[in-house]
Amino acid sequence: MLKEIAKETYSSPSVCVRIAKKMGFHGWNELKEQYLKETEYLQTHFQNIDPNVPFTATDSMMHIAAKIAEVHQESITDTLSLINHDALHNAVRLLEKSNGIHIFCISNLNYTAEEFAFKLKRIGIPVYLNYTQGCIYHEAAMTPSDHCAICISYSGETPSLLSTVRYLKENHVPILGITSLGTNSLSKLSDVVLHISTREKMYSKIGGFSSIASISLLLDILYSCLFSSHYEQNMEYKTTIAKRIETKRRVDNAIIREYKKDQENGS
Repeated sequence: MLKEIAKETYSSPSVCVRIAKKMGFHGWNELKEQYLKETEYLQTHFQNIDPNVPFTATDSMMHIAAKIAEVHQESITDTLSLINHDALHNAVRLLEKSNGIHIFCISNLNYTAEEFAFKLKRIGIPVYLNYTQGCIYHEAAMTPSDHCAICISYSGETPSLLSTVRYLKENHVPILGITSLGTNSLSKLSDVVLHISTREKMYSKIGGFSSIASISLLLDILYSCLFSSHYEQNMEYKTTIAKRIETKRRVDNAIIREYKKDQENGS
């Protein structure tokens, strides 16, 4: 195959190998393997809907609702197909061993990261999230090596985030990168990588429906795996704290009412 490609491109096998290495691969075989994986990935899922333009101007509200739901469902399935056991295991171990978790991302991704941070704090895990872009450089420069960082970028090429990553590398901070499939700067600089569903174009899209759903799922999986590592302890801690706060709230909806709490209150 290499000889055939070299012949068709009027080059030589050695030139093709050098191109592969220039692209960050160890050799031609690694480039070929990655290309085949990406080709297979792009040919699966999202066969019936475009995640960039999932609805048209003529669609009714209910059609739009159904199509957005389909995008979310496809994104979940797509994201699961990109997760392998070793990468997930290494990501969870990296977070477990750290004395603090710092989350670095920009723009609207901060809102998705905030929900993840909210959950972690509710089981006593120290987590840090900065909203001001100028502050992330200082935060990264001050992050100690016994903490870890989660860096989130769909493209993996966001300049401010890459500058942040370099400060983290200088401090020898372990990095979990959450980014698109394929080779990019963030994935190269990360110690562990989890891949986002990679179906959206950079700007020719109605909204980041697929990528946000994918990132949210990955963060929920990470939280759940961390919770599971000390399941009984975390459940007891979270429930105890919640009881102290929520028992003062009156709930009339029988579906969400806590029956034990209601019995204690005599209602």
